[in-house]
Parts: sequence; C-alpha cells; structure tokens
Amino acid sequence: MQEQLDRVRAGELDPPCAVCDGIQKSATVAFGEQLDQEVLLRAVEAAEGCQVFLAIGTSLTVQPAASLFDIALDAGASCMILNADPTIFDEDAEVVVHASIGVVLPAMVALALA
Repeated sequence: MQEQLDRVRAGELDPPCAVCDGIQKSATVAFGEQLDQEVLLRAVEAAEGCQVFLAIGTSLTVQPAASLFDIALDAGASCMILNADPTIFDEDAEVVVHASIGVVLPAMVALALA
C-alpha cells in the first residue's frame, strides 16, 4: 500500500495495477459494493467467539456488517460503541462513547498499551 500512496503523492491520480491495469485501492468496501463472502464468514465467526466487541465509527445501520453487533451480543460479548452520533444499539452496549474517534481512539489505545 505504501508504494501506491507514494505514487499518488507523486502526482498519479489512480495508480494502475502493473498486472491488470485496474485501479488499486486499499482493502476496503465502498458503499454499494459486494462484500467478499469469505471475509464476511470470518467476521461472523470472530463475532460469535469474541469476548469484547468494539463498534468504532459506524452508525450500525448498514447490513450485513451491522448484524455483527447482534451476533456478538447474542454470544455474550461485552459490546462497546465509539461513534460521533447515537446508534440504534446504544442501549444494548455496555459502554457508549459519543465523541471524535480521532481524539478518543488514540487515547484508548494508549491506555491499553500502558
């Protein structure tokens, strides 16, 4: 990914793939794109087996990713929501923080590593 970012900083708008000439992007899914079913299955399995579930920077309204919160909750995980705005799951979470992710998340990571 660093190589592609360097190419963009050097002036390329959409660095083409050297193999297929397609546009390279990070491993993200844009709104309306289909999720990789294998990745989704692994996420469901992780939600079913986790002890703590963190929902960070999401309204928890877009499916199927939003269903992961319910899956973790039903499996007995402690659930936390960090989002600027309220979500439909706020009352179900053990911890809810409505604040800037850019401020709160680095502080949380620093505390966890201390």
